[in-house]
Amino acid sequence: MTKSRDIDLDTLDVDELRVITENAQRIIAKKQHQRLYDAYRQFEEIAEGCNTTIEEILKAGETLEKKRSIKYRNTDNDEETWTGRGRKPTWLVEALASGRDIEEFAV
Repeated sequence: MTKSRDIDLDTLDVDELRVITENAQRIIAKKQHQRLYDAYRQFEEIAEGCNTTIEEILKAGETLEKKRSIKYRNTDNDEETWTGRGRKPTWLVEALASGRDIEEFAV
């Protein structure tokens, strides 16, 4: 913060506090919108610089992220994978219950 303005909120009444809150929320929404717009413009510039579209970049990113995020793979069925996030899949829970080590499934 570059501006230093101390306001003793305890001295304000409820209506004054509501006004401050509403104004702050309006400013926050405006700044969030501006930040997203600025990021979108940067994204457009990157796409133009790569001679592609935003949609193509996003599609490629989804493919790369899927491949990169897989942490465990079922050794009995290559199509069954887990990222290590959320609940463990049934195939992994059953394998671990039967005494297998989770590291056997690490990709």
